[in-house]
Amino acid sequence: MQVKPTVFGQVNAWVRDILALFRQKPGKWMLLGLAHVFFFAMLPGLIGLKFISFLLLPAFLALAVGFYRDADLGRESDLGDLLNEIKPSFRKLLALGAICVVYVLLINLLTADDAMKLDALAKSESNPEQVLEQSIPILTKLMLLLVPLVLVIWFAPALVAFQQYSVVQAIKSSLAAFIQYLLPLLLTWVSVTLIIMLSMTLAGVLVGMISAASSSMGGLLMLVLVFACMLFASALMLAFQYVSNRDIFKMPRPDSVELL
Repeated sequence: MQVKPTVFGQVNAWVRDILALFRQKPGKWMLLGLAHVFFFAMLPGLIGLKFISFLLLPAFLALAVGFYRDADLGRESDLGDLLNEIKPSFRKLLALGAICVVYVLLINLLTADDAMKLDALAKSESNPEQVLEQSIPILTKLMLLLVPLVLVIWFAPALVAFQQYSVVQAIKSSLAAFIQYLLPLLLTWVSVTLIIMLSMTLAGVLVGMISAASSSMGGLLMLVLVFACMLFASALMLAFQYVSNRDIFKMPRPDSVELL
């Protein structure tokens, strides 16, 4: 009989698997992180495509989980392979995305006044500490409102795409999994966040040393560092999404897996 790991044993296993997956193909995962950051963080803010990005977010997350799954299995796959695999579930993924859009619209309505306050604070000439103090409650409220959305899209896209769950089933199962595995999921998230922060700190020290020799070069490197850290953080969190899906829901192997 398989013994269920302790909370800290599960966290340790997940963190090791996340880092091992990243070390396999860091360039590929950084490119995946770039796609994630560009399409779902930068592009919506630039040209007002926020709702379209949320509509497509579940499909993107399913593809990301598929890429990590195939790397974990030693299977070489490309975007076309995975698109063909999730094609039968694409309408359900869009339905899940539509639910995300409706929820984001609801959040926008609930926080319209808060958004105006934040905009006014950003344009004010108040003391930065005072601006931060007034902004924290508003940002905290926004983060809390986004929690249900995160709970749904963490597991549901992969359940719909790779295990043929209905949209309602996937949402219920995703919420139930978070309740059951809340502590290991939270501790793993904290651990991965600390790894990202430590990496940023070490890279920042290196940039600081270079800045001491050349201020212009240091400024350019700082911009590169910030962007690289965003990609690194995105790649690790997508890997975390995969390993938690794999272990909690026992993701099935794809048909006709070709091991390298």
